[in-house]
Amino acid sequence: MSTIKLRRSGVAGKIPTTAQLDLGEIALNTYDGRLYVKKEVSGVQSIVSFSGSPASESTVYLFTATGDGGAVDFVLPTIPVSEQNVFAYLNGVLQHTSEFSLVNGNTLRFTTAPLGTDDIEVRVVATEAASIVVRDYQQYVYSGLSAVSSVSGADDNNLTLTYDIGKVEVYANGVRLVDGSDYAATNGTSIVFQGSQTITGTVEVVSLSRASFADHDSLKPVSASFSATTANQVADTFPAQSYRTAKYLVQMTSGSNFHATEVLLIHDGTTVYMTEFGTIFSNASLGTIDGDINSGSVRLLVTPANANTNIKIQRLTVGV
Repeated sequence: MSTIKLRRSGVAGKIPTTAQLDLGEIALNTYDGRLYVKKEVSGVQSIVSFSGSPASESTVYLFTATGDGGAVDFVLPTIPVSEQNVFAYLNGVLQHTSEFSLVNGNTLRFTTAPLGTDDIEVRVVATEAASIVVRDYQQYVYSGLSAVSSVSGADDNNLTLTYDIGKVEVYANGVRLVDGSDYAATNGTSIVFQGSQTITGTVEVVSLSRASFADHDSLKPVSASFSATTANQVADTFPAQSYRTAKYLVQMTSGSNFHATEVLLIHDGTTVYMTEFGTIFSNASLGTIDGDINSGSVRLLVTPANANTNIKIQRLTVGV
């Protein structure tokens, strides 16, 4: 069986020239994940590139509470993109978006305070792009072997064996071997033949392509606007059961004044421990930062020094 291979490059940003491709020929950049073809219009040749559109994934955040006849503000577990991404129910009845608004990023404010007998349920739908991580299909050939019990390292083409566990095929002199019975592939860098079996001749190892979705909630931009200097307003939240540690790069802006700082925090399920460092500002400090846990969510809290302060955040989180 013959293997058909495209012209390809693993160098980031490498683009073929019109001299390197024939009309109808396809080139692949395995680093950037782009395909290239040459086209010709009225005698003018050019290279056209194609890349897949990012997939998307949706996460639904649930918030429940009971009204008390006075409270109108309820802090949601995440910052919604807009009111259209929020579905608020009172006693199972969906509320029109005119019945509530969003303030301070993730605070839902009802126009009329829910009664003490009202059951509140809010669902926030967050849709995020999901990058795809891909390993390219690769073949490794080891020939001229004499009674070997394993193969690893550089092959005949000086390619170093690497594969994803469970995504590999092994052939001995053209005959496909059985995973687990004939060989073990458990560490991603070597193939070990089982029992007392040895191989003489040629071994071909095929590393299959794989794709997985990156966790975008672990690296996330957040923004919020605060119209008052109220203490401990919520700038960001994340689920405590999913992430243990977070690092924040925080930017505060008020008029022509700017403030930047970094925050590192960790929690034990009930208490947040944090340190702030690398703080700089153009004129004067624009606020202070704190953190806590509320209803299972870790919250980053900001007390602005001025009204009308805008916050932009980059958050990096590490799972539990």
